[in-house]
Amino acid sequence: MTTDPFRARPFPSQPNRDFGTRPFDLARDSVLAYPLREVRPPQSLDAAELLSAVGELALRRLPDARDVTLVFWREDRLLAEVATDEQLSELVGAHDVARPGPVAEVLCRGGAVRLPDLERESRWPDAARALRGKGVRSCAVAALRRPRFSLAVVVYSMAPDLVEAETDLSALLSDWVSAVVRSRVRGVV
Repeated sequence: MTTDPFRARPFPSQPNRDFGTRPFDLARDSVLAYPLREVRPPQSLDAAELLSAVGELALRRLPDARDVTLVFWREDRLLAEVATDEQLSELVGAHDVARPGPVAEVLCRGGAVRLPDLERESRWPDAARALRGKGVRSCAVAALRRPRFSLAVVVYSMAPDLVEAETDLSALLSDWVSAVVRSRVRGVV
């Protein structure tokens, strides 16, 4: 006859009787007890907060950057925009993907576009002329494209050649977004 370790009497072999064990308790019954991490409820981060935090990182990490514009798009619709200078944002076409310019270029094709010297810019002469009128000498645009949304950053500088050729602004943008999400959002991301 087999004995049940959780009962004082022998275990009967009749099928109609309950087994009579206690429920498993991790802290009591595990071989190596380990501390359980408390579960934090997920917090949300709205688009404007995300863009503002990424813009602050861009201004801190790129030493010659004077202004920054960030736009958040979903299916050809502008959801949010943050800019240190709204006039510069308007000049590069951050509000309208149908308007030819560096922002439309990166939102449609992805990657990054450098405008190292606006004096010699031939791809978007109207935007370059208007930016030079505001004192901007160079700018760089990058996009983070995902299936459900696109995020673009435009960084402006008073000095020529703001972002060197070997610098991958798209990778920097991705790192900045990841850093903001990790530091501001707890729980499920």
